[in-house]
Amino acid sequence: MSDSKKHEALIAELRAAIEASPGGERRERLLARLHQLENAETTGSFTDHIKALILEAEEEAFELAPFMSRLSGLLP
Repeated sequence: MSDSKKHEALIAELRAAIEASPGGERRERLLARLHQLENAETTGSFTDHIKALILEAEEEAFELAPFMSRLSGLLP
């Protein structure tokens, strides 16, 4: 599987996990960060957006815990 397809699959999994979490401001912030990450490959700020998403999710990372190591693996 190409890196692009891996990124797309990971983002789709993350979106599903976030959307399955309880609604509210935190959920909306995580979805906004994920949207920024999704569009970051074309802006050159992919690494910054991964870090921002991880930091945003750290407080209560139970939904995203399974994805943290995979997200970190995308960092150079």
